[in-house]
Amino acid sequence: MKKGIIVFKGKAVEAPYIMRQEADKIFINEEPVYPLPVIEEPRKKLLFKSEPEIPEFHVPEAVEQVLTDFHESWSSGLVRDVKNMVKKAAGLERDKDFVRDASGLVRDASDFIQDFQEQKETLEKVLAREDISFVETETYKDVLVPLDKKRTWGAVALFNEAERLRIAASIHKEFPVPAKYPYKDAAKFKQYMETGLKQGDMIIIDENQIEFIPQRLVDAAAKKVPDFEGLTPDEKAEALTDALTPDLSKPRIRQLKSAVIFFPEYSWQKNSFGRHARYPFSLATKLRSRQYRVWIFLDTMANLEKWALFLESGPKINLRVIYNQGHGGRNAIYMCKPERGIRYYFTDQFVYRHAVLNKTVSYIHSCSTLSDDRLATAFLQRGACTYGGWKVPTSAQPEYCDTCDGTFWRPLVTQRSTTGDGCRALNQVVPSFECRGNNNCRVP
Repeated sequence: MKKGIIVFKGKAVEAPYIMRQEADKIFINEEPVYPLPVIEEPRKKLLFKSEPEIPEFHVPEAVEQVLTDFHESWSSGLVRDVKNMVKKAAGLERDKDFVRDASGLVRDASDFIQDFQEQKETLEKVLAREDISFVETETYKDVLVPLDKKRTWGAVALFNEAERLRIAASIHKEFPVPAKYPYKDAAKFKQYMETGLKQGDMIIIDENQIEFIPQRLVDAAAKKVPDFEGLTPDEKAEALTDALTPDLSKPRIRQLKSAVIFFPEYSWQKNSFGRHARYPFSLATKLRSRQYRVWIFLDTMANLEKWALFLESGPKINLRVIYNQGHGGRNAIYMCKPERGIRYYFTDQFVYRHAVLNKTVSYIHSCSTLSDDRLATAFLQRGACTYGGWKVPTSAQPEYCDTCDGTFWRPLVTQRSTTGDGCRALNQVVPSFECRGNNNCRVP
C-alpha cells in the first residue's frame, strides 16, 4: 500500500489524507480522530478468528448491589443511607450538619465524609456485616474484594485516589520533569499517524483502541484479495480487516511479531494532570517501524477479557511485548474504573490460569507490582522472558511516566540492546524499579 490505509470506527478514510491540528484536536479528512473518544460501553468486536473461550468477568449481583448502595450513601453525605446499611453496620447516622456514631460522638459531616480512613473503616464494617470477604492493601489502603475461590481476580471496592496524587506530587518534588507544551501530545499523535501512512501501514482507530499493521503484512493480504484495486475504499478496508484477522485455530502465524499495550488510565491521567502519558503511543509507532503488529487498548477496553485473550494467545501471535501503564499494588494489576461501574483487578493466579507466553518482555508500569515476586514469578513461569516493575509506589504524573518508560524501552527498541541494559538504565534513575528473569532478552 503506497499511501497506507486508515480505518476509523469501521469506515475507511479515503486518500489523499489531509491532516490538520486545531489546538489539542487532530482531524484526518475532517474526521476528529484525536483526542480519542471516551466510550463507556464499547461494542464487542472479535480481534481474532477462533478465539479461545474467555470467561465474562462480572461482579456477582449481590456484591455489586452492596457496593453501589454504600457509595451512593457515602456520596450523599449519609443524608440518604440506602437500606440503613451504614447505620446497621457502623452505627453512623446523619444529624443535620453532623455525623453521630453509636457512642454519641459527633463529627462535622463534611470533614467526616471526606476522611478516607473513616470511609474505609465504614465500608469494611458493611462488607463484614454482609459476609463479603475483603483485603486491604498496604500502602494505599485500597479495599479489594476477591471474586473467586483462588483469588484470581476481583473488584476494587475502595480506591485511594487522593493518596496516589499526593505520592505523585511528592515524587515530582524529588524528581522534577519539565512540563510539555500543551498541544504537543496532539502534534506527536499527528506525527505518528503521518509516519505510518507514509510507510504504507494500515491504522485502525476504533472505540478506545488503536491497531498498527505494518505494510509488509498489508501488502501480503491485499495480494490474496481478488481484484483488490477495483474495490471501493470501504470494501478494501473490510477485505483487509478480514484477511488480516489472525486465525488462532491455525499454527503460529509465520513472520508475525506482535505487541500489546494496555493503558487503562488514559482518561484518568488527563482528568487528574491535564494530559496523558505519550509513551504508550510512541512505543507503538517505534515497534510498528520494526514490523510489529501492535494493539493499544485504552480505558475500559484495557479490561480483564483483553488481558486473558492476549495472555492465552501469546505463541499463536508471537507476542513479544506486553506493556501496561496503570494503577496497581502488591500482587494486583488494576483495570480502569468505568464512569458507572466498578474497577477490577487481577493477581498472579490470573496469569497462571490464562498465560501461555514465549520469550515475552513484560513491563508493568504500576505501583508496587514488584513489591513481592508473585506477579513476576507467574509471568516468568508462564513463558515471559523478563518482567519489569516497581517495588514501591510510583508516580502517575504523565511526564514522569514518559521519562521512565522511554529510559527502559529506548535501549531495547532503538539500540537493539538487551533487557538487562534497559533495566539498568531505568534502575540508575529510579532505584525502586527492578527486573526479574533473563537479562539477555531482546525485542527482535
